[in-house]
Amino acid sequence: MLAAAATLALPGLRGLVLGLDGLLLVLLLVDWLRTPAPDTFAIERLVPERVGLSRDFERRLVLSVEDARDLRVEVHERFPAPFLVRARTLFGERVTPAHGAGGQPDPSGGPDVGLLADGRLELVRTYRSDLRGAFALGELRLRVRGALGLVERQGRFDGEQAIAVEPALAGLRHTLKLAASERWRDLGIRTLRRRGGETEFESLREYVPGDDKRRVDWKAFARRGKPMVRQYQVERGQELILLVDGGRRMRITTATGKKRGWTKLDWAIDAALQLAAVALAKGDRVGCATFDRGLSTWVVPSKGGRQLTRLSQALFAEQPSDHDADLARALRELAARHRRRATVVIVSDVADPLSIDLQRKALAAASRRHKLVFAALDDPGLRDAADGDDVPAAVRATALELMEDRSRALRALGSSGARVLDALPAEAAAPLLAAWLEERRA
Repeated sequence: MLAAAATLALPGLRGLVLGLDGLLLVLLLVDWLRTPAPDTFAIERLVPERVGLSRDFERRLVLSVEDARDLRVEVHERFPAPFLVRARTLFGERVTPAHGAGGQPDPSGGPDVGLLADGRLELVRTYRSDLRGAFALGELRLRVRGALGLVERQGRFDGEQAIAVEPALAGLRHTLKLAASERWRDLGIRTLRRRGGETEFESLREYVPGDDKRRVDWKAFARRGKPMVRQYQVERGQELILLVDGGRRMRITTATGKKRGWTKLDWAIDAALQLAAVALAKGDRVGCATFDRGLSTWVVPSKGGRQLTRLSQALFAEQPSDHDADLARALRELAARHRRRATVVIVSDVADPLSIDLQRKALAAASRRHKLVFAALDDPGLRDAADGDDVPAAVRATALELMEDRSRALRALGSSGARVLDALPAEAAAPLLAAWLEERRA
């Protein structure tokens, strides 16, 4: 418009303006010819097949194209709603997600942007999922700007890449290490009843800091020139079945901390798999099942290193249902599927007051066949309301009344013959390990 007005006002500039227009057209053509079409790019997306719940993981996107320099590349990626964008690439730097209107986080996280200078560009994005299950990264939209900044070309790449979000088991390696050296106190297990004093001698191993010095074998120390400790074993070949409640009461979430948003079921699966790993390491056969109105997932008890993978794969996609859990039916179905005596660890919660007697009778009936451990996961929000000084009086009074109802229910369940535990979801692993060891040595 300005150029046209200038030529009308000053006819002598018409030649100059036409020349500039021609130059601009030439530059546009050059930029277009030097800017490759998106479908000529080779794209490789690298993501792990399995990631831990609430743990950051990286997606690497490698783009390459021949005979291209100084291209600005912008990539938009479709990803599952439960995924959070923790960081993205912006011209070689790692930045936190962009913010939209009102300063709120942009759900898309913003695009990955970089300069393709030598025919190759790597863009890294960090995701995290706070929901277990099977997901997939979806289509990619590519926007390429030419070296002169006059042309942009766009393209879309369809396709999906599967990612399984599994229980985090962040402390599993540490737990197994401590369990292997019988350092139960370091796992939060305070006391263990032993039958007839010490258990059967198994083997010698090198001393590691934290081992009980009373277990040092001084003769072996003298022979080998380095401290050695005695390891003991209890009965082998026992069976453990993990029965995890997947009913609606397991939807309650953790309100604070790094694992904010974890449900009771998330914590139950994490604790159950840690117990399974230790039991398998000790030579036991381990199986698992989940239930709501009846048994759903079922893994036959077995032993060996691969069994933990089977258990984890069976449990990783489980989500709380909309139904109340029927423990009595689940235990009857378990009895039909597994007739041998076993230690059955139930990770659940106490029923509502009107159903406590039914829950107690179900535990009493199953206790005649199996050794039962019933772990009731408390509501952390309820405990906070009962213990908080800054909580309104009416709320605190209600919370205290509900906790008293829960205490009465736990006492009633304790009369069933099952070992009853009460723990916060995030602290359930240690009581479960302690109860399993007690039952194993009983």
